[in-house]
Amino acid sequence: MKIGARIIKTGIAVTITMFICKTLGLEPAFFGAVSAVINMQPSIFLTLKTSRDQIYVHVLAITTAIALGYLIGGNPISMGLITILIICLYRKLKLQSGISTGVVAAVFILSSSPEQFLPHALMRTGVIFTGLFTAMFINIVLWPPRYSQKFKEKLNESNLVAVGYFCNALHTYLQLENEEPQVNKVETERVHKLNTELRVLSNFYKREGDLFSTASSEQGEWFALAKKFIDYNESLIEKADRIYALLPGRYERRRTEKYPPISPEFMTIVELLASRCATIDRINSKLRAVIINGKPVEIEEISEDYWEELMGVIENWQYKITTSYYLHALIEVAVIANEIKTAVRQGKKLLYESSKQKLWNNK
Repeated sequence: MKIGARIIKTGIAVTITMFICKTLGLEPAFFGAVSAVINMQPSIFLTLKTSRDQIYVHVLAITTAIALGYLIGGNPISMGLITILIICLYRKLKLQSGISTGVVAAVFILSSSPEQFLPHALMRTGVIFTGLFTAMFINIVLWPPRYSQKFKEKLNESNLVAVGYFCNALHTYLQLENEEPQVNKVETERVHKLNTELRVLSNFYKREGDLFSTASSEQGEWFALAKKFIDYNESLIEKADRIYALLPGRYERRRTEKYPPISPEFMTIVELLASRCATIDRINSKLRAVIINGKPVEIEEISEDYWEELMGVIENWQYKITTSYYLHALIEVAVIANEIKTAVRQGKKLLYESSKQKLWNNK
């Protein structure tokens, strides 16, 4: 198991919290340790947000417990009543994540004698805030999360894998002859997982620093492009999944027809479709260069020449379409050609937009 910086920082925060509580005589110290663990979040933004919520949670819980304690005293009935009140109040204020700690804080106060309500409340507040502020300090000062480089690395990796996944799906379909196609489910899961992780990382990156302030408008514009790049990766993955979905049907038709030989005309279509992987790879290489590395690249114009050539080849093959076997093949070729065409056009449009913004940013 990999031990990351966050795990180490959590251990350090708990140790320091317990030491401070013992030194200052704040009890029960383990509440402070729990507070430190809760507030050690994967980003500074989430640490600050969680800390703010924890302050609200405990102030409300302690205030309500003291008021109820002085009104009806600390007993099983008041403890049950305050549990209901806190759950309803926190749901109303959208503080559901703090329900458990709020109830524990309130019951802790009510379990004291009437003379000890206020001292115990102050003690509890001191313990909780010690863990809270210790976690904030450790997370911000000691190995603070830096998501910029991680985000770019994951964006680069996700695009490389998405392009490879799409081209592999295309080649698997086009090369299918007499053997049942094998889809690598592990690779499929990896591709989808990578893009999901990238979206999570993009949220962390977005929240860090003053990303959308006036001083960082160019960074905000870059992030908007990066989000479109993520969407493009996802579209490639979805297109690949649709191509993979065609494999079982094509294999079953060939098996039923006793694996007829591939005609030269259809082979020409196959070669033309397969050649577009080089185009997609080239476009995405440029996208990574301009979006991730900030390098100038040459944009590519959207052209119909290739598709006109493909239509001509398909017309030469159409005289073969005499049965449903060939008709199915024609439909699938049309589907795949459309997936490729859309992928190429989307890539070129994003490349144009990225290059223009880069030129504007360099002025």
